[in-house]
Amino acid sequence: MILKTAKVSLLVVTLCSISFVNAQEKKGRKKHDPEKIFQKLDTNEDGALTLEEFKDQRQRKEIKAEIIEDRFKELDTDTNGSLSLEEFTTRKKLSKEERIEKRFAEMDADGNGTINKEEYKAFVEEKQAQRPKHKRRRH
Repeated sequence: MILKTAKVSLLVVTLCSISFVNAQEKKGRKKHDPEKIFQKLDTNEDGALTLEEFKDQRQRKEIKAEIIEDRFKELDTDTNGSLSLEEFTTRKKLSKEERIEKRFAEMDADGNGTINKEEYKAFVEEKQAQRPKHKRRRH
């Protein structure tokens, strides 16, 4: 029982650590709210995104048309040719889960499904080494 409790505790600590590392990496980045993005893309304000509305906004960033269509089809789970807010936000939530799983796999160096203290420490040190060093400005 103690071993099981220790494993669960380690998993909770690991997930909290992953969240903390993600928060630190995202510090200063603008957080994108899927609902606000949806509203911005929904130019005719009918509560659904057509492929044209999706393309109009995305082509400003010069993304190839076939990539845009593939992304739209991926999001359009009911294949009705438009995206509901639910379809749009569901994919965003799945992306977050995929990022967490990827981060966990990166931390789990030996691939045994758990992260020990040494793996966690090595991961944090590696991420810190990858961050650009900023010079402090004196006022």
